[in-house]
Amino acid sequence: MTTTVLADVAAAGPRWIRELLTTVPGQVPVLHSGPDAVYLDVGDDVIAVLSRRAVLVPGSLHTTLTSTGELTLDGHPPLPGSPVTISGGALHFSGARVRVGRISAHPAPAIDPGAASRMASRLAPALGSTHAARAELPASALRDLAAADARAVTALLGLGSGLTPLGDDVLSGWLATVVAATHPCAARIGHHVLALAGERTTALSATLLRRAVHGETVPQFAELLHALSAHPERVAPAVADLTGIGHTSGHGLALGLSLALDHLRSRSTCS
Repeated sequence: MTTTVLADVAAAGPRWIRELLTTVPGQVPVLHSGPDAVYLDVGDDVIAVLSRRAVLVPGSLHTTLTSTGELTLDGHPPLPGSPVTISGGALHFSGARVRVGRISAHPAPAIDPGAASRMASRLAPALGSTHAARAELPASALRDLAAADARAVTALLGLGSGLTPLGDDVLSGWLATVVAATHPCAARIGHHVLALAGERTTALSATLLRRAVHGETVPQFAELLHALSAHPERVAPAVADLTGIGHTSGHGLALGLSLALDHLRSRSTCS
């Protein structure tokens, strides 16, 4: 009898995923897969196993694999619906075992709420006045979000197509920004998002929204915040890098950032 020897893949990932893999043994299904990312349904969260080329989304394990096909014996990305075993703190695919070898995190950098007007003035020229994402979402919901009105959450959650609907991306960008500013509205709007996301949007998007409530975001978003705060010469390329993510995801995150800065510079309270 031949025993398959699994390749040992050490990934960089957040502490909460490492802890999750030690407390949730059993089999979990593949939700979605492609050459650069495999998404797994693990309880209330979705975990992504990424190749070296993939965007570092929150809630992911980043590997040095050239393709997710290296996780399987047949060299193809795992099929949606196929089982993956969690055992011994690792994910066991048919051809590889993935474990968290290094703890990594991508929080949004802290920003000064008092600098919101300056940051907004730096962002506007690079972002443009006719933002593509605005045309797809209700103007009233975007106004409500700029005012930190919880009605925006109900209106935007799950709105739009894709694994991460555009409305969710806008909410994620808004949340990551106000959390970075330690603004009191972050907790109220975040609580509303957490209460509704599990029922109103996709499992992956709900996971990303939960991470945004904790201030976690993609590195491109963090870099744009840093540029807006201290390096205005880097704003234009940082906007280009962020808006290049996905079909609409980067645009949604950027719009959420813009709306959050509008709220911060207004110095108004939560509605």
